[in-house]
Amino acid sequence: MSSEQPAHLFFYGVLQDGFGPGGQDWPFLKGLGLGAKASVHGSLFAIPDENGWYPALIPTQARLSSVVQGTIHDASGVDIAAIDAFEGANYTRQPMPVDGWDGYGETHADTYVWTAELPEGAEVIVSGDFKLWLEVTGRKPFSG
Repeated sequence: MSSEQPAHLFFYGVLQDGFGPGGQDWPFLKGLGLGAKASVHGSLFAIPDENGWYPALIPTQARLSSVVQGTIHDASGVDIAAIDAFEGANYTRQPMPVDGWDGYGETHADTYVWTAELPEGAEVIVSGDFKLWLEVTGRKPFSG
């Protein structure tokens, strides 16, 4: 992944507020700016893991996509290399159009998109909302 520091990051899964150990934020997110609700277009899947579930965003053509809910953050003060390492080889950080930044409409934010084959047991998240999917299914999020 590029080592260039992004201006903004869009999170749609376990990097959102309160998904880290003990319901706190992940320690490597220190320096991340406050988040605001936002969304991107794509297809969202839940990936099973022995340590819980995590989501995978796959950019898709508009007619095949849904609205994926998440948060956008100012990323100027965060250690991007630490986040890249956490996300691992199955994700690539790339800029995507994001809607909802401070009510000013669309902007671009670096987003971790899934680049590997979906594993057996992956489930589509029709609502595009990982938090809601966890609540509805009773499944636990990835905990590291």
